[in-house]
Amino acid sequence: MKKLDRYAKTDADRILLRKTEDMFKKSERTYSAVYSGFLTPAEQTLIASVPELRQQIAFTGGYDEAERRLLRVTADEYSSDSGAPLLLYCAQITDRSGTVTHRDVLGALMGLGIKRETIGDIAVKGNRVYFFCLLSVAEYIALNLTKIGRYTVSLSQEENPLDFAPEKVPFSANVSSLRLDCVAAECFGLSRTKAAGLIRSGEVSVNWLAVCDPSKELHEGDRISLRGRGKAELGEITGTSKKGRLFVTLLKYR
Repeated sequence: MKKLDRYAKTDADRILLRKTEDMFKKSERTYSAVYSGFLTPAEQTLIASVPELRQQIAFTGGYDEAERRLLRVTADEYSSDSGAPLLLYCAQITDRSGTVTHRDVLGALMGLGIKRETIGDIAVKGNRVYFFCLLSVAEYIALNLTKIGRYTVSLSQEENPLDFAPEKVPFSANVSSLRLDCVAAECFGLSRTKAAGLIRSGEVSVNWLAVCDPSKELHEGDRISLRGRGKAELGEITGTSKKGRLFVTLLKYR
């Protein structure tokens, strides 16, 4: 494989692409699929943008809409594959009135001394917490994760990730255009001026990549994140008013 450094814009990009090259070398040596740790959406986007890799890579995070996912590389079509080395845990808060946040969960896991790349997506559903992790740390977590925040938890392995996917609440909106500032303002209950300012300051991401241009044109299915305010998705464009405004369906993540 040719060196991939030419696709790197930063030192972090260069390190990631060299690790990817090493994964291909290991796959060639072992005649098997090789998996990375959990990658951020930005890291996935960089790897997926490399033309030489597209036929030999895939991503998996345990469920269809996963943000943090493992990279799977195969040197050729005959590589064996024993499956993605991840599993899903459910941590039940024993105090039924207890509530925790995503930050509490991540803090408890990082407090065990494991690396962030060993933990995938996290979802808090009432007094249950779901998270994906690498098999390499699964037993260690099972033995040591006894509390999240100030609450005692009991841990169990889950086979079905259906409860993990975020709930999406649809609502209708009327926007002047599909510019990011217009759509973000509707998604998060802001003025267009306020939304534009947050975009310019780097607070907004589209499909998990930071976007600083308020005029960026969005498309159906694009996912928008605003730091501290959650996530939303541009759904279907349902029509146009006589004045040229667009009727759209937006989906707010819960």
